[in-house]
Amino acid sequence: MKALVIYQSKTGFTKQYAQWIGEELGGEAVEAKQLNSIDLKEYDTLIYGGCCHAGMISGLKNFLGKAMQLNKKVAVFAVGASPAENPEIEEALRRNFTDQQREKLQAFYFPGGLRYEKMGFFDKTLMAMFRVMTKKTEGEDSEMYRMLCQSYDLSDKKYIEPLVLYCREEA
Repeated sequence: MKALVIYQSKTGFTKQYAQWIGEELGGEAVEAKQLNSIDLKEYDTLIYGGCCHAGMISGLKNFLGKAMQLNKKVAVFAVGASPAENPEIEEALRRNFTDQQREKLQAFYFPGGLRYEKMGFFDKTLMAMFRVMTKKTEGEDSEMYRMLCQSYDLSDKKYIEPLVLYCREEA
């Protein structure tokens, strides 16, 4: 199997997962900005990873536009600040794909975290507004509010196991 992991990462969590997946599958991990210069036909398995903001996976549409035309095994992973057990994740992932796309690929969620020190001004401002809303609705003693007040890292290589197993399955 020849695998390619394409990723878009703002704060490094998605990049870390892409590198772990590439290493585990003996493939390569490349940034999504290189997508147009890569011949996807050379690969058996195509994997895309992007950060999940407001339930949407960044850069996914461009990848799917190219990958779904090919007869390849396709997997997608989203990385977000929510813990893996969050019950809203499955629905959020589902909204990113048409019924036809869901029949041809598998989607996975990996918890990342927050790295305020790597965020740009716009993202920091959005997070500050979200913190204020969370404090008003859930209180300053809530776990969610406390998590939003500082950088944290939930990433762990163990989360890639289901995706790796899927990619290694015979078609």
